[in-house]
Amino acid sequence: MINIVKTTLAADTVVDIEAVATKGNFFGYTCIGHLVSNIAAAGFIVAGVITFLFLVWGGVDYLTSGGDKTKIENSQKRISSAIIGLAIIASSWAVYQIILVFFGVDVDKICSANPVG
Repeated sequence: MINIVKTTLAADTVVDIEAVATKGNFFGYTCIGHLVSNIAAAGFIVAGVITFLFLVWGGVDYLTSGGDKTKIENSQKRISSAIIGLAIIASSWAVYQIILVFFGVDVDKICSANPVG
């Protein structure tokens, strides 16, 4: 039993930790443009989900208000704020896309020799 443990612990495998850690850079991405683009896309998705949750929360508050005027006003404000937030998210995404098209930047080619057009 002791011989098995010795041979297992004394394996001749050498792992170059530095090469593995810096293999793709930027959390596995080879280009920071792809990382930023994916973070922006994830941010838009998270914002959309949060907007949906606020809409549902406002709707549930509205349905369970029981005719109380202050609860109805608060739920209407929450729903209005969620819709305004959705408009802001949609417009920021549109501005992001317009900037990319206006400057002719292709995110997939941003780390190549010719990122524009």
